[in-house]
Amino acid sequence: MKKNTYAQSEKSYDQKIEKDFEDILKRDAVKLSTEDLKKRVIRFLDQHCICTLATCADNLPRSTPVRYRNSGLTIYILSEGGGKIRNIMKNPQVSVSLYGEYSGFQSVRGLQIWGTAKIIPPGDKTRHAEALDVLSLTQREDLKEIDAPAVRQDMIIIEISTEKARYLDFPEGILNQTLVLK
Repeated sequence: MKKNTYAQSEKSYDQKIEKDFEDILKRDAVKLSTEDLKKRVIRFLDQHCICTLATCADNLPRSTPVRYRNSGLTIYILSEGGGKIRNIMKNPQVSVSLYGEYSGFQSVRGLQIWGTAKIIPPGDKTRHAEALDVLSLTQREDLKEIDAPAVRQDMIIIEISTEKARYLDFPEGILNQTLVLK
């Protein structure tokens, strides 16, 4: 599908789902300013630590649940390597998804992100150290029983720069608002 046709289809879908939402809940959707939407997206990222990272190379998609940390709209993931790294090396365009706790239709909250991933190898000492600071591994309860500093020094870090984000928060009346950064 051509990019322009895809964008038109996506806009049409957003309009349909917004009308459906307003009809079901009998209220208007909330429209956030770009700055307020950006703040909501960052807050949602800050409140979570698990996401699904989707990569694709050679027509083979891969979706991997991973632990992450963020600095603003930039996401960092520590990785031992594997298929997601091979995919990113071939195709750096990725998607990330997160969702809130579900207790029924009107509790739905979620975030989709599209962006470009970069690999930070352990040999890139400065960038690797900066990314490790964001990841705050020494603060993780699940790593306190192992020697986290020794483990993390030879692991790859994935850095994802957000280019587009779509945020959904039914309880607040925010429906698929899109933030475009690139």
